Amino acid sequence: MFEEDVFKKVINLLNGNNIPYMLTGGLAVTVWGRARSTLDIDIVLDIKKVNIKKLTNAFQKENFYIDEEAVEMALDKKFSFNAIDKETNTTIDCYLIGNNKYEAGRFQRKIIKNIVGIKVSVISPEDLVLIKLQWHKDSGSTRHLEDAESILKISKVDLKYIKEWAGKQETINILKKLLKKIIHDTNIRISTNDTNEYKS
Repeated sequence: MFEEDVFKKVINLLNGNNIPYMLTGGLAVTVWGRARSTLDIDIVLDIKKVNIKKLTNAFQKENFYIDEEAVEMALDKKFSFNAIDKETNTTIDCYLIGNNKYEAGRFQRKIIKNIVGIKVSVISPEDLVLIKLQWHKDSGSTRHLEDAESILKISKVDLKYIKEWAGKQETINILKKLLKKIIHDTNIRISTNDTNEYKS
């Protein structure tokens, strides 16, 4: 179930407090690919220790439960933490940007999209495909592969970029099989977009 009011509240508080973020997960799949039945609110954040109080205060002012110590621990260990809307009990899963070159680049490639009437920073379709390929490799879950397939079918993507990073993360064979399947099943060519016109 998608709690639209909670989603708007989260995005508005992040935008309003200039907290760098990026929407990912099932909602991002819905933006770039197929409609998902599970629409959890998953957010990637780029925060420093000095900004923890600013983040927790922003959530608390909007009636969210958030544990400052949990955020500090998550930042130290690069774990995730939660913020919970007290009115609806909706959980916001917050992930922290990693230290490696790819994760930093992925965050820079985020794209501004209009979702339910507000501007939202969303992970690029290319990087979402790459994440889904990696998760499929790690878990064997077909859901991640189906998500990646839907994005490749529906969105214009920079296929050269996807292939380059799929090679680096050792998912290139999975990608090749998926592209072959799409061409075989649909007899369509993957739409590509090599420009950076809409990148933030």
